[in-house]
Amino acid sequence: MKKLFFLGIVFLFLACPPTAKNAARIYIQQGEYEAAKAQILAGLEETPDDFEYYGLLAKVEIGMANWLAANDAFMRGIAIDSAKTINWMMSDKQNIPVYWQALYNAAISLMGEKKYDQALLNLGYCEIYDPTNVSQYILEGGIYSELGEIDKANAAYAKALSIDPENPEAYFLVGKAIFEKGAYDSSLVSFKEADKYFNKRYDRTSNVIFQNLPAVDEDIAKEIIVLWAKKDDDALDQLVKVRLGFDGGLSEHRRTLEQFYKTADGLSRTYYYMGMAYYNLKDEKMSMQNLQKSLGLKSDDIDALYYTGELYLRQKKYDESIALFSKITEIQEDDTYAWFYLGVNYTQKKDYQKAVDIYENKVLALEPENVDAMTNLAYVYREMGNNKKALEWLTKAEKLQKE
Repeated sequence: MKKLFFLGIVFLFLACPPTAKNAARIYIQQGEYEAAKAQILAGLEETPDDFEYYGLLAKVEIGMANWLAANDAFMRGIAIDSAKTINWMMSDKQNIPVYWQALYNAAISLMGEKKYDQALLNLGYCEIYDPTNVSQYILEGGIYSELGEIDKANAAYAKALSIDPENPEAYFLVGKAIFEKGAYDSSLVSFKEADKYFNKRYDRTSNVIFQNLPAVDEDIAKEIIVLWAKKDDDALDQLVKVRLGFDGGLSEHRRTLEQFYKTADGLSRTYYYMGMAYYNLKDEKMSMQNLQKSLGLKSDDIDALYYTGELYLRQKKYDESIALFSKITEIQEDDTYAWFYLGVNYTQKKDYQKAVDIYENKVLALEPENVDAMTNLAYVYREMGNNKKALEWLTKAEKLQKE
């Protein structure tokens, strides 16, 4: 009996998975990721071609929010045996959304590093884990747009819209792709769809955020957008508790505020591009209308500030134009174009001394060979009756143009 019992123990021991693998699983369940990683690395020293260890390592890195490291572990498992690695993860049904998120987050990082082929490979695996998730197709379209493969980008966006026909991001990106081809009229069709569905989402999220108030407070809405962009959690927490009336504060309402910010940002970008489409179509009224809507959501958007300021200048609304270009210089002190247009505004207002100060001490200090600023200075000095200085600046401008 003793002999049989001994043999049984040996049989059971041999049938069990390696100790390091079991220990790693236990540590992962307990959230002790560093300890789990140590066990996995020890196991890999003995069996470096065990795909399952890399699956466990991916879990550990996900637990520590190391998306690229998790992705690397996953890809090393794939390199050993792609079918087994995928099936191993697919069998862990509870964590499939987590694996998807890790691959997707890594794809975003890889795209940022311009590692487009690797990012697209990741998205291919994302589609295996969750073929109905629209986000992966939108990101795929963005990558193909970066690569200049517009047909493939539009195919990805079309896939997104086939799954979610009311997806504003997909409509926006289709419009943007068409806009960048110079087909401004056609781009407006998609932008208007994006506008419609972003507004639906914005209204829905606003109703949740402002449920304790009589109505949506646009000033608070703008403040939320500014504070979220600044990542000022303390101020946001105070705003949520005091002004929105939620006892739980930011910790309980972060996801809702994040959704609100993303929707407002998407709506603002949509209005900006609609404004620019009309701008290129020479429809200044509609361009101004949409650019102002964009600024109504994100008041510090430099591009929207710039073109709105330019339109005000064309309409001879100099004070309004000055306010916007001044705001740009507050955000970016070294913005030569904003300073230049401030000089133009003051020139048109016949505030010549102010114009001279801006051209000489701002524009030319930032860009010493700015011919346009020199030419304008020649005009301003002539209007002031200082022909000597006018000739001096005109001569400098002409010399630079010849060079």
